[in-house]
Amino acid sequence: MLTTEERERVRAAVARAESGLSAEIVPCVYDQSSPYPEAVWAGAGAAVSLACAALFLTDMIRPLWQPLSTLILWVPAAGLAGAAVGRWCRPVKRFLIGRDRMEESVARRAKEVFFDRGIAKTADRDGVLVFASLLERRVVVLADESVRSKVKPEAWDAAVSAMTAAASEGRTADGLAAAVEEVARALRAAGFSGSGRSHLGDEPIVGNAR
Repeated sequence: MLTTEERERVRAAVARAESGLSAEIVPCVYDQSSPYPEAVWAGAGAAVSLACAALFLTDMIRPLWQPLSTLILWVPAAGLAGAAVGRWCRPVKRFLIGRDRMEESVARRAKEVFFDRGIAKTADRDGVLVFASLLERRVVVLADESVRSKVKPEAWDAAVSAMTAAASEGRTADGLAAAVEEVARALRAAGFSGSGRSHLGDEPIVGNAR
């Protein structure tokens, strides 16, 4: 998802943003927040149903001359094709998964990263996670309690918009860097100016839930 050069650009953006902040920002990008096995099964099931319906309707309109033993092979072949589409075709996969399931998965994965990576363990409770999940086209900003007490949730909207717009054009690194800058701007406006110790580092987190 991020080349070595892109990782360095995002790392530099974090370092610049934190140079005048007492809070810490951690950018994170996942290709997808869940394996979504149901998309594979849903794709296979839909393809099998369509294949069966096509065979039935075709036979009603014009009887098929092939033997049943040959025709029946079309059904599993369609199932395999549907499963492949459900796994690899991202627009179809999003449709099969559904909005609610995607939002639930992204929110859960963002919380896991927030706690597993120690963002909730800074001395001043001032860590902020910028979590982007590419398949679902979702961005979540999670802040620790010190930041939440001073920054309203809508203050992160600019960061979410910046990341979403760039990612839709395939510019993931640019989106992360822009989102980090927007988060830093919101933190400064809330009074988190100054300098603090870096407990979390500047490296972006890259992951994939396969």
